[in-house]
Amino acid sequence: MILARRSISPRSAGALLSVASATLLLLGPAARASDLMGAESCRACHSEAYRIWSESPHARATQALDERQRRSQLCLYCHSRDEIRSGQALVSDVSCETCHGGGRFYQAEVVMRDHELSHLFGLADLSGANAAPLCLSCHGGEQSQLKPFDVQAAMGRIDHWSADRAARKGKQSQRSPHGAAAAHTEATTPVNPAGQSLGQDAQGAKPAAAKTQLGRWLVATAGAP
Repeated sequence: MILARRSISPRSAGALLSVASATLLLLGPAARASDLMGAESCRACHSEAYRIWSESPHARATQALDERQRRSQLCLYCHSRDEIRSGQALVSDVSCETCHGGGRFYQAEVVMRDHELSHLFGLADLSGANAAPLCLSCHGGEQSQLKPFDVQAAMGRIDHWSADRAARKGKQSQRSPHGAAAAHTEATTPVNPAGQSLGQDAQGAKPAAAKTQLGRWLVATAGAP
């Protein structure tokens, strides 16, 4: 049976944001210092995307800088934007989170499996024309080049998502005795790290509010070193 995707109501979204805001305020400045996790944290689930990115110019952006430029915030803004605020995470060059946003709060599986929820927790929406302003902030009019920067062509050159999605979809189908139908169910039904559907306990019963589970995860994650 293919389950319909659960959408988040405005009321639930507001409650989740309230939980996030209150938690961050209670945990203090140290816990809010950085929302970055580093590219290695993305590798476990997005291995193919990581491989393609690691072989791209973005992953070696700082190598184009000399010693003086390496200390210039103007140069680092495009060549290693997140490095200065990385905290304990190993972040440099143009990494995953430079474009997708700091992953500390959206990295949990229960969040990433829900499109709307992941964006609520900080995953940047780069669909459609949304990516263009981000690309042009570094590849825009300030650069000296003979022809205008073509965003679509550039996106094609750095495409690390198509192969990654295909690889993950293949793995889901191989794990399931029901093939594509079960893979679709697994991909569209939010689950927690224990493999239970979001909004259900081990017996299949619906708890009072799924946001309680997410709130507890947020507290644990934000409080981690």
